Amino acid sequence: MKKLIYAPLFLMVIAGTFQSCSGEKKEETTKETTDSTVVKEEPKASFADMCKDENAMIVTIKDYKYQMKGKYAFETPNFEVKQSSWTITSDSTAELKMSNYAATDLVGDRKDEQVDILVSFRAKGGKKIEIGTYTNQSYDAPYNCTTTMMTSKGLVYFNWLMGMPESGTVTLNYIDNESVCGSFTLAAEKPESEMIGTVRLNGTFKVGK
Repeated sequence: MKKLIYAPLFLMVIAGTFQSCSGEKKEETTKETTDSTVVKEEPKASFADMCKDENAMIVTIKDYKYQMKGKYAFETPNFEVKQSSWTITSDSTAELKMSNYAATDLVGDRKDEQVDILVSFRAKGGKKIEIGTYTNQSYDAPYNCTTTMMTSKGLVYFNWLMGMPESGTVTLNYIDNESVCGSFTLAAEKPESEMIGTVRLNGTFKVGK
């Protein structure tokens, strides 16, 4: 009688143990399969791929006077960049500087032909500095910028008055921590106005290697 009572219990224990081991093995196999899944990321475009255009900028400043020390006329179909810098100061701000003279050439007073192109880029509303089009002096836009040129007579702004076309844009085609490229599409006109005074800057630019 005792054998008849304990035999089924012994079989039940063995069956339970086998079922438990079987379940654990299945769970481990599933986990291994999940962990071994690899998601491949698309390769990021390189500076060399995206920035094939060299610096080719046309600069025109004719008699601009706003906040300057007298009138100033400057014009070149090829702004030759001799020194430049690109700095991402935070996730939402960056600065670009390009000069048509070497640092060692700026001795004493700035010469009329020595000009800096300066651009401050801003991203608003939690956005980050990235490739795209930045509207000049449109401070409410999610991506905006301020473009100026430093001259011997002072700082040149791309001013705008009601009824005039928008003051232009700067487009970034590629950025990383050390490099950038893009294009200027700016203007101003109203040569008779000491507030506007012509001012143009158009063409492609790049900083980096």
